Amino acid sequence: MNVITEVLKSFSSTQLRDLAFAMNSRGGVEIPAQRLSKEALFTLLNERSTDPTLSLFAHRIETVTPYKHLFVYSLDAQFTYDTISARIKEAFPQLLNSIREVEPDLHELAPQACVTDELLKRVYLKLVHQVEMSGWVSVSPTEKRLETHRRRHPVIITFRTDERLLTIGFPGFTYTEGMQHEERTPYAEIAAEAATFLKKKLTITGRPFNAKPAIDALLEAEPDEVRDIKRNVRPKKGGRFGFDAGEENKLTTALAEFLTSEGDIPVTETQIRGLLRRSGASDILLGWKSLQILTRVALFQGAPELLFIWREAGPSTSVVDAVLKKLTQYGNMTAGPDVDGLRKELAMTPIDGVVRVPLIAQHHGVSQTEALKVLTSAVTKGEYQPCFRVNTDHLLMEFANTWRTSLLDFPPIVTDEYGNAIDLRVPSNIEVAFQRAK
Repeated sequence: MNVITEVLKSFSSTQLRDLAFAMNSRGGVEIPAQRLSKEALFTLLNERSTDPTLSLFAHRIETVTPYKHLFVYSLDAQFTYDTISARIKEAFPQLLNSIREVEPDLHELAPQACVTDELLKRVYLKLVHQVEMSGWVSVSPTEKRLETHRRRHPVIITFRTDERLLTIGFPGFTYTEGMQHEERTPYAEIAAEAATFLKKKLTITGRPFNAKPAIDALLEAEPDEVRDIKRNVRPKKGGRFGFDAGEENKLTTALAEFLTSEGDIPVTETQIRGLLRRSGASDILLGWKSLQILTRVALFQGAPELLFIWREAGPSTSVVDAVLKKLTQYGNMTAGPDVDGLRKELAMTPIDGVVRVPLIAQHHGVSQTEALKVLTSAVTKGEYQPCFRVNTDHLLMEFANTWRTSLLDFPPIVTDEYGNAIDLRVPSNIEVAFQRAK
């Protein structure tokens, strides 16, 4: 299968129709009837698979498509539309007017296309990578064969210079029945690799967007427009509390009613909102009334990840823009980084107390890198020491998942309550925190 055919096969009906309209403007492809099926649209366009114009339009449509996974970074004011465009032109001059045909190695990110939008002051840079999948496929009623093949996936870097945002998005992996990834790369690692690519190739860096204060401010200011439906709260002393109000309700209402009516503990929604604002969170599910979508925001990674749950509304660039605009608006209103406050919290932590980098970074509005730098200094002074646990919230069989100060205390493999084996020789399966020593 050639590259353009693979691209067309991954397109939705809407993308195929947009491509057909684009090709009609150049002649040779009739405007398709609205009732034309996805399969018929694919057949119509794939007949022109050797046409370089079709390839150019298809790759550009893939580049500007709104995807469901989006990692968000803040972009410094020095990185303007003109600056970014100039750096891409210098590093990859062929991308501005044509498509770069690439066949990247497994997991390698390779630049393939660039789209500039002077009106919106945005630059889209498309990278592609490949993942390997394998599985047993039936070849006859009595025989199965193990097949291995690679799938191509786009990774889109969008410079939103007016909003001072950098986003890294992709559609996520699709699964074929009976197939599985040989080595599934976490989405956060893909985003981190793309951020490293920008730093090395274009000397452009972004800071992880501080999403939690922005979300809490938004929920407080616009409770009728945006509500938090689910939230995993992370107390400082460890553990996790999962709250789920259901899609028709919001957490503050559900918790206040539960505690007041069933627990005979009088509490107001304002008090609950203040508690949630002060507490750490690993992920928050938001319901957007006017936009009619849900977004899950994962907060424990290098940069916050937004998962757009489109449902009937379908993917929409305007919806993505509206969500990011709200988060940016309230992010700008919240207090800036508080490194001094972070240092004071570390000094007040009791002996043997454990602090986790994502939580203290979230609480003080600093990046995890900045928090880690302060903690590393405290370790050098002998005030803290690293400690470790298995990076899972599931119960482990035959092994207590407590904080330990030596990696030698861990077996090579542990099994969780669902029978899943966790290989502790893989660094990402070990969580690192810091324990107060003196």
